[in-house]
Amino acid sequence: MTSSASSPPKAYLGCVPHVPFTVLQDRALNAPFWAAYRAQAERIAALDPDLVIAFGSDHYSGMHMAMMPSFAVGMAAHAVADDGGFPGKLNVPAELAYACAAHVVDAGIDVATSHAMEVDHGFSAPLNHYFGGIAAKPVIPVFINALAEPRPTFRRCRMLGEAVGDWAARTGLKVAIIGTGGLSHETGEVFPQFREVQDPRTREYLLHGGRTGELSREQWLAELHDGLQVVNGLLLEHTPGVGEIRPEWDAEFIRLFTGGDMTVFDGWSDAEVLAAGGNGAGEVRMWIAAAAAAGRMGVSDITVDYFSHELPMGVCAVVVHG
Repeated sequence: MTSSASSPPKAYLGCVPHVPFTVLQDRALNAPFWAAYRAQAERIAALDPDLVIAFGSDHYSGMHMAMMPSFAVGMAAHAVADDGGFPGKLNVPAELAYACAAHVVDAGIDVATSHAMEVDHGFSAPLNHYFGGIAAKPVIPVFINALAEPRPTFRRCRMLGEAVGDWAARTGLKVAIIGTGGLSHETGEVFPQFREVQDPRTREYLLHGGRTGELSREQWLAELHDGLQVVNGLLLEHTPGVGEIRPEWDAEFIRLFTGGDMTVFDGWSDAEVLAAGGNGAGEVRMWIAAAAAAGRMGVSDITVDYFSHELPMGVCAVVVHG
């Protein structure tokens, strides 16, 4: 975290998982994780940021295959009522969001923009946990497609983050930069790839998000809820093969990430990451973008507050700040 009066505008980096099981499970089961999360929230509160920039993903709740952007900046946003998420309107400062998007485009990163962005737990969970409500602070949501093939390269995600950070550094504002998702985990059975889906009703939903076809978004979310409840029960019973995570891959990612040089991920390929870290591991894109943005605002030290594979969350329980 930056501190001196002559340094760039103050910034804080926070990176955490957003897996729904953090909400579905009793917090007492994951007490050390939540203790680290609370401590981080207190540090952000001490900064009292003027603006939050949240790098998050979507899980076919608001972004669909009829038109799937690699990147998008929200000028306005609303969170759906999905498992692990918190519904409602986000407090998006439209003029600042537009200025951010315009700067990013001028920097050579062709982001999409949305004046009616719909987000899910990939954004709403960390906003709620950090700030006590999804509308508690002005926030610019920056969507990264970490789910649907083809996904943006890790290099482009780093460059996106740098462009956002360059803009934020010029505002003179105190900024909390949030990256969510990951680390290694499996999502394929719950969130399939479009080209692999055979069921017509599911394909239609993935295309249009329930606006057409037999499966409405409410039905999709209800079926997703049922599936997640089953998986949660298996996780709590420590069922072998459920919630498979890759401790060695997670540890290596964190080792590189805390080194502070996000260019080390430029050469990573999507196929290699998914093979080594599972099909949910691509969500580290948001961590890389967030850290790259924070680096442009003077954040140089990245610290691990908590790291464990022993909790039944289905992902590595990790809390990191800078």
